[in-house]
Amino acid sequence: MQLSIIHPCFNEEENIEYTVHETLRWFDGEAHDGEVVVVDDGSKDQSPQILQRLSLEDKRVRVVTHEENQGYGIAVRSGCDAAQNQYIAFVDSDGQFKIEDLNRLIPNLKDHDFVPGRRRKRADSVVRNTFGKILGLLIYVTFGVWIRDVNCGMKIFSKDLWPTMRPLYGTEKFFNTELYLRLKRAGYSWNQVDVPHYPRRAGSPTGGSGRVIFGMIKELFDLRSKLNAESQGANIISSLKEEKITEEVSQEVPV
Repeated sequence: MQLSIIHPCFNEEENIEYTVHETLRWFDGEAHDGEVVVVDDGSKDQSPQILQRLSLEDKRVRVVTHEENQGYGIAVRSGCDAAQNQYIAFVDSDGQFKIEDLNRLIPNLKDHDFVPGRRRKRADSVVRNTFGKILGLLIYVTFGVWIRDVNCGMKIFSKDLWPTMRPLYGTEKFFNTELYLRLKRAGYSWNQVDVPHYPRRAGSPTGGSGRVIFGMIKELFDLRSKLNAESQGANIISSLKEEKITEEVSQEVPV
């Protein structure tokens, strides 16, 4: 299987080497023709030096670098943009997922171009678990789409699908939301598959920071506004094209 694994990385010096090595070992064990694309999202610890060494040790490791921290969504997007293989998966690099659990998702690619994971039992604090449920409810109320565990950090899909699902506006909590909304708009379905979730190997999570949480509501309404404007613009262009075709046909009809 030709597979690109995307690992977003921000200050993961205690985890990233282990994560990359585990992915490479999994490639070897499953005989995948794989590459590991690690996106260093402006890390200020030793992550850049570790990644440089790993890329020199194994040519299957490629590093995409953001000079400044741009957020989880943009990091994942940069990695998917850089992916070269037939299938793309993004998997968080903090050790809360095991790369071999992609084997639970891969068989479903026979029937679906996009297969996301779902953390059946999250190994997170009560606060983060509660926050995830509130987020799902907000998405349902705002967009009318119910997605269980929208932000699960393990998903796999066909590279051909990426231009259709590629988020433009969501950078933090709503990157995955926009991804699902674009797929739904284009008429694609998906099949969520339960995957285990493990405690972080080391370090502290950043996704539940005050900055992210307080910016969530603004990003939610910004996303809705921008997607509505985009949809209206597409409808106008479509109407203009139809009018032009009708006009050209009418001019060709003899009087």
